[in-house]
Amino acid sequence: MLDETISSSQTRSPIPKLFISVLAILVVVAIANIKLIANMRGPEFLLLYGAVITITLLISAWLIQDPTKNLPVPLIPSEPDPYKIAYLRSEERGVANVAVMDLIQHGYLQAEEQSISKTANNLDVSQLTAIQHEVFDWVGAWRTATEMLLVGSLTQSLQPHCTVYQQHLQNEQLLNSDDEKARRRLIAFIGMLIIVGLGGFKLVVALVKGRYNIGLLILMCFGALYLLWIICKTPPRLSSLGKQYLKQLEETFAQLKQKVKNEFSSEIECRLIVAIFGVSALTGTPYDYYPNLVLPVIINNRWVSSSSGGCSSGSSCSGGSSSSCGGGSSCGGGCGGGCGGCGGG
Repeated sequence: MLDETISSSQTRSPIPKLFISVLAILVVVAIANIKLIANMRGPEFLLLYGAVITITLLISAWLIQDPTKNLPVPLIPSEPDPYKIAYLRSEERGVANVAVMDLIQHGYLQAEEQSISKTANNLDVSQLTAIQHEVFDWVGAWRTATEMLLVGSLTQSLQPHCTVYQQHLQNEQLLNSDDEKARRRLIAFIGMLIIVGLGGFKLVVALVKGRYNIGLLILMCFGALYLLWIICKTPPRLSSLGKQYLKQLEETFAQLKQKVKNEFSSEIECRLIVAIFGVSALTGTPYDYYPNLVLPVIINNRWVSSSSGGCSSGSSCSGGSSSSCGGGSSCGGGCGGGCGGCGGG
């Protein structure tokens, strides 16, 4: 379970005061030397502009570095929460996978060849957590394998219940927060002001003086803005610390993947496997039916459930010959009637 209290103090890089200071200095220098810059010859100004762009990009790249990359990796708790780990790895989709596994283990749901349905045990649903209850209600009477792949409505309904995990993981600096995104936008905005401000000023001066050899100036400006966008683009969901922590979890619990195949594993261990490694890690285990049910495969460039039938790649239709279907007398739902449609006349 989640800890009751988590320290909200985070080691973030400070607001880019240095960048703001540089902008202020540049403005002062530009105002003081506005006539010099306006009367500067083209090649000389382009050299100055190139230097300003280079400095701006370098400072931007330095300021947007992940502040968590040098922090120590948190210790793994003695009783890790599979739901929290699943959210760290795969957001609401991972949480849904763990919840379905949990409900199957406790007898609320049952998995068949191509569907998941409620059991007839009439268990007390009041014992379920909010997340488990949401998943249980979403399954309803039953859900097909194809519906298990398209769980957009389920993940949306799980979002309010997962905000606590999101907040805890952000407080632990394992996820990048909205503050980090806002910091990057601020750095990009200041850099844009410097690049566009200086280049735009010289562009206006050149046009006023009737000089139209401004192609290189415009190219440098747009090229610099593109590089600035690449540098300051939205950070990945996981922070550097979060990636290291997830890697540590995978290394620590790697033996569970083999253990669940060779011997009986506890329910919590199976849920941890799903949370850390994903549903595919259950392949070859007593829970082999689960990845076959929810993991997609590609048939004829279309995503279908691995538990669904399909046309073999060797089937063909030519001339007056009839087509053939692999794996059975008829094609699976993913093939949409591609077999049998070539019968000649």
